[in-house]
Amino acid sequence: MVNNRDEMYQSLRIMGEVMGKEERAEEVISFFDASIADLNERTREVAEENKTTCYVGGIARSGPHGFQSTEPSYPPFLFTNANNVAYNSNLSTVEVSRESILGWDPEIIFVDLSTVQLEDQSSALYQLRHDESYQQLSAVKSGEVYGVLPYNWYTQNHGSVLADAYFAGKLLYPDKFEDVDLEEKTIEIYTFLVAGGDEQKGREVYENMINVFSVPAFTKMDV
Repeated sequence: MVNNRDEMYQSLRIMGEVMGKEERAEEVISFFDASIADLNERTREVAEENKTTCYVGGIARSGPHGFQSTEPSYPPFLFTNANNVAYNSNLSTVEVSRESILGWDPEIIFVDLSTVQLEDQSSALYQLRHDESYQQLSAVKSGEVYGVLPYNWYTQNHGSVLADAYFAGKLLYPDKFEDVDLEEKTIEIYTFLVAGGDEQKGREVYENMINVFSVPAFTKMDV
């Protein structure tokens, strides 16, 4: 959705043509473009020195991973022009060192909730709670650790990418997103992309997605 958006849109158009849903394909493309433009418009003029530093850990790749698994080009951060301490435009999902994370000392930490499926010492949540070095992180000390929806495994859920981006935006730039009700925005995303415009079904999808893991998404995590 970041580096290969043109190819993704071309795929949508091909699927639309094959299925006789060309109009729907264009609607989906327009929805993605409008959402990404809105996120960018809200945040693009924020000066770097005024941005809150952030990091996302526990990123899934072919299964759940621990806290050191991150995505340097994490789309929700890119779409909101966030100050991602691990940013690197040339890298996708990677393992970073504990020392790097401690040196970065992000002000807000996001955790991909797929990690809680590990249910042992290799989960990001366990590591944040029990690793004495991570307990020294500013975000852990201040309780600024939040769970986000996974969106990549063997494929990608682009609706969840947008939902995560709006959640990140509200935390990182409260004044820029004060008019956004995150629950209603996420329901709107799933209603359009998944529920065929049926808001009730969109709410059901939202409830299922938010609560699919033992820790609800878009909430402060107990570390």
